[in-house]
Amino acid sequence: MGSTTRIIYQPYVAGARGALKAGPPLTCVTLDDGMRRAERAFANGSILGAQIVRVTHDDESEEFADPEYLGAIGQVPDAA
Repeated sequence: MGSTTRIIYQPYVAGARGALKAGPPLTCVTLDDGMRRAERAFANGSILGAQIVRVTHDDESEEFADPEYLGAIGQVPDAA
């Protein structure tokens, strides 16, 4: 088989007591597409921040590789 790679736009919105809460993730065609979505949503105030992440899924083992953080805007959770 092989592997599948996706670019994910992960927005963050205000949660309880001002904490960041993850919104619904969206698959993007390219990094630029994800950054445009993030910049547009951040500029109009609909999100507090966003991350653009590349994830790779091994189709044979059904496992995901560690995510690769490609970009961020605004408030995002601290990386562990």
